[in-house]
Amino acid sequence: MAIEKVLIVDDELLIRNFLAEALRRLNLDVTTAENGLKAISILKETSFDMVFTDMKMPDISGIEVLKKVKELSPSTVVVVITAFGSIENAVEAMRLGAFNYLIKPFSLDTIQAVIEKAGEHISLVEENRYLRQQASVGGGRSLPLVVGQSAAMQQVMSDLDRVAPTTASIFISGESGTGKEVIAQAIHAKSTRANRPFIKVNCAAVPETLLEAEFFGHEKGAFTGASNKRLGRFELANGGTLLLDEITEIPLGVQAKLLRAIQEQEFERVGGTKLVKVDVRIISTSNRDMKEAIAQKVIREDLYYRLNVVPIHLKPLRERREDIIALAEFFIGKMCQDNHKDVKKLTDTAKQKLLAYAWPGNVRELANVIERAVVMDASQEISAEHLYIDQSEGVFFGNSEIPVILDSSNKLPVGITLQELEKRLIIETLQAQNNNRTKTAEVLGISIRTLRNKLNEYNMPA
Repeated sequence: MAIEKVLIVDDELLIRNFLAEALRRLNLDVTTAENGLKAISILKETSFDMVFTDMKMPDISGIEVLKKVKELSPSTVVVVITAFGSIENAVEAMRLGAFNYLIKPFSLDTIQAVIEKAGEHISLVEENRYLRQQASVGGGRSLPLVVGQSAAMQQVMSDLDRVAPTTASIFISGESGTGKEVIAQAIHAKSTRANRPFIKVNCAAVPETLLEAEFFGHEKGAFTGASNKRLGRFELANGGTLLLDEITEIPLGVQAKLLRAIQEQEFERVGGTKLVKVDVRIISTSNRDMKEAIAQKVIREDLYYRLNVVPIHLKPLRERREDIIALAEFFIGKMCQDNHKDVKKLTDTAKQKLLAYAWPGNVRELANVIERAVVMDASQEISAEHLYIDQSEGVFFGNSEIPVILDSSNKLPVGITLQELEKRLIIETLQAQNNNRTKTAEVLGISIRTLRNKLNEYNMPA
């Protein structure tokens, strides 16, 4: 992030004017204050990226201004300037959070260098904040590893190697749990942007009213609760890759702004007027049929084609059964290491049980089954009885690739439309989950927002 708004606090008119002119030549928005009291009054109303404050002033000192800035806006960078430099003053300023300490006189080159380093500092702080937040919810960055022996996955890995070094937008489709995010991480890791940020947005998890600010950031006072300026995911991903997960969950009004930001690589923060330019590579995902989503006006056609420059489709696990054992053994190794256990082996009966199951939850479900087997049993082998699988979810018969639901009391009705079948499935699942919408969405493999939209279609309270 580049520094944009700067406050200069100095009781000497010549110094204020010199600094203001130098900073305006760098296209910065500059505000000046002739003393500390006025500066604090301004800071209470307006947020700044950076503050230059003189150390010695007649009313309150630069140290007091520094303390107040850190109280009102901890992320604001403060540079203390003085004509009377001393080690004690410098140490005190840095201890209280000053970014730099300059002794008068200083050159224009020095000012420009400080501005550039301050911008880099703010970007790193914001990225670290984001990564800590992701780690706290189990979304920390890890080295991606694509596992698969099937022809389908070998083709995906071949495509991945070809497109990763390019700047093309990539659209990854596939059912929930097939590993779309892993593929996105692998593309980033193999790209020329690998040492730059990989930022993701779960579009289904962010409230509609906050999604625009999540993408583009906001200025102080842009809406209720916006007490400080905040960078959006586009700015955090500058120079790197932005993953838009489940793009069909983005409201149409935001989609228009998103399309412009992707095309122009520029946008305005919510509540702001200044254009912010970025260099971001876009990877997007969805588990929906996109032709159907376009026809239902869930997603703008022009946005979809902008995102779908290079399509990658991940087949469900039931259609690439050659990968099941390889994935299971990979998860065993990972889960045993994470839980400080010796690596376990799969028995032949366990392998047969894994291969017979339809895996409606795909790779994610397989990982969960393996984790439970590793954690809950102390033996050195994982046998069939250690694998908790709900057989009513479907198993394969012989060499058939079609999962058959084993539930004699609930045969599929014949002669009704797919839409009516979907409606019955959603309503009965909701009833089975005691009207718990969150659990219902998880069971059905859809987002809360999609479930709410479906219930509205059925004239049921959402």
